[in-house]
Amino acid sequence: MTSSEQTKMDQAKSAKQTLTRRAFVRGTGLGAGVIVTAAACTPGAPPGGPGPNGSTPTGPTGPTPELQLSNIQGNILAGFNKDHQRMLFFTFPSGAAAKQLLSTLQEQVANSEEVLAFNSRYKAAASSNSPLPSATWMNLALTHAGLNALGVSRSDLQAFPDSFRQGMRARSGLIGDSGPSAPSNWITSGADHAVVILAADRLSDLSDAARTATSQIKNAGGTITFDQAGAAREDEPGHEHFGFKDGVSQPGIRGVTTPNSPDDPNQGVPGQDLLWPGEFVLGYPTQIPTGDGLNVQPGPLAVSGPAWTTDGSYLVFRRLQQDVAGFQSFVAGTAATAGMSEDLLGAKLVGRYKSGCPLERTEDQPVGLDTQLADPSILDPSILQDDKINHFEFGDDVDGNVCPRSAHVRKTYPRDDQTPTGGEAASQTHRILRRGIPFGASYLPESSSSENAADAAFPHDRGLLFLCYQSSIERQFEFVQNRWSNDEDFPTRGSGEDPIISQNASGAFRIPGSQAQQVTLQGFVTTTGGDYFFQPSIEALQFLATPQPAVAPTQTQPAVQPVPAQPAGQQPPAGQQPTPQPPQGRPPTKGQTVRSQSDGGQNQRGQNQGGQNQAGQNQRGQNQAGQNQAGQNQGSQRQTRRQPRDSA
Repeated sequence: MTSSEQTKMDQAKSAKQTLTRRAFVRGTGLGAGVIVTAAACTPGAPPGGPGPNGSTPTGPTGPTPELQLSNIQGNILAGFNKDHQRMLFFTFPSGAAAKQLLSTLQEQVANSEEVLAFNSRYKAAASSNSPLPSATWMNLALTHAGLNALGVSRSDLQAFPDSFRQGMRARSGLIGDSGPSAPSNWITSGADHAVVILAADRLSDLSDAARTATSQIKNAGGTITFDQAGAAREDEPGHEHFGFKDGVSQPGIRGVTTPNSPDDPNQGVPGQDLLWPGEFVLGYPTQIPTGDGLNVQPGPLAVSGPAWTTDGSYLVFRRLQQDVAGFQSFVAGTAATAGMSEDLLGAKLVGRYKSGCPLERTEDQPVGLDTQLADPSILDPSILQDDKINHFEFGDDVDGNVCPRSAHVRKTYPRDDQTPTGGEAASQTHRILRRGIPFGASYLPESSSSENAADAAFPHDRGLLFLCYQSSIERQFEFVQNRWSNDEDFPTRGSGEDPIISQNASGAFRIPGSQAQQVTLQGFVTTTGGDYFFQPSIEALQFLATPQPAVAPTQTQPAVQPVPAQPAGQQPPAGQQPTPQPPQGRPPTKGQTVRSQSDGGQNQRGQNQGGQNQAGQNQRGQNQAGQNQAGQNQGSQRQTRRQPRDSA
């Protein structure tokens, strides 16, 4: 980094200290004198409070990463968890006005520390029946074209991985977007520079924030290219449009999620493995994909693009339209032919009942409750508690007699299944943090066709605004979508495609058992828009918004072949380049290397990139990934959590 660039970064940091409240947390919306603080957010602090059933969990084994939560945008590690959201896609004005607009918008961006603190306060208020606080949050992400419009140097632009540089439209063939889902049919523009995501507890607050942001963009000469609203379903809070509880399973995050399992200090709640934060945020340790241990030691640092990408994350957005009438008709007709109830067939397709109860038996589930007869949670609602609902594995159900191997939640997160790329340790390197929300009105079978049209871009327009965060689009979202969901031979030959999110028009779904059956699927989910974004850190936003001379840092990560982690002081094998240095401010820990996330030098794990743990985005009644420590588990309060597709 040159001296002028260092000065620019110093100016950005100084500006950060003098900014007014970025997070849109309004005193009038906080309830009776509630003040949001970050007191509940101390990275690496010992877990507080009792574990399940009053037990006392121990802390995680291995080192605890120290996260720069105040520099990481909100909604990545700390989900917004709001019932009302709005996504404003836009293009920047030309010239210096682009930076001026970014400077205006970035002052309002929330960070993870603020969001975690608020979520903790919200949970405390809900548990004590106190007045619930409210907040309005905002974050901002940029496309590759948006970075170019902001004057980022050519060398830095070229340092980003191919997936981000090319965008989702160019990679539609890889992820299966063809036919009705082809980009030529999408209703989003495909020429966006950025997206502002707004989230609020109250619709009126969201409308005010959207009005303000829209005016700021237009007054600066920018253009709104697409405006998309999303909201939790009022008739079935926390459920997606097919009727299934969503966001049931999210990964825990070391340094954020409180260890709360009495039997395993390396889990949040039972069944929620704690992953290294570098799987989701750049500049931190990643998972080690080999072996089936607990991964208590950090893997290489996640590095992708220029040095200033540290504390940033890649955002995948997909607008997924759901054919609810078609899905319901298929389930009803096929269930009658298959000789099973509609509830059971739906559970076979998804891997969970609509309540969220898994088909696989959870630990300590009463023997008399057979998941193949009916939803066990009807007789034992405790199965739906956070410390039970994900406390299961697939390894003992090798043939898929209980949960078919192509069921949605099993395809998108195989847990301890043996797959072509390895066991559970390898599968954990493809996890994502889901942050989606439904859009459109709920489908009512008894209503007229016009009432079910949802008053949107075209008839019957309802579905999921799928959003997910990861440190590698190729290794995570694209891998899951392409190599898992769309592959009929994953995890084993003839397993079948994901019946919910596979983008192939039709396919075979096999129901193993004493009377094995095969049914032909229909396309129930259609992609109607999407793109890839990079969500910079707070400091990087300030850096990008600083007026000329606005040359971005020239220190980029060299394109290197993956190099295995080397013990301290040991040189890489002859012929291999040394590992690149991490972004400034976070040197590797002893014995730790840097994992490049750029295409070609990124797949150190021996996996090919791409994947999406689709289906369920974040859900308010669920234990949100990475939000556990801050009280993400909002319970079934007024702020129920939305999100379709449960995904594991």
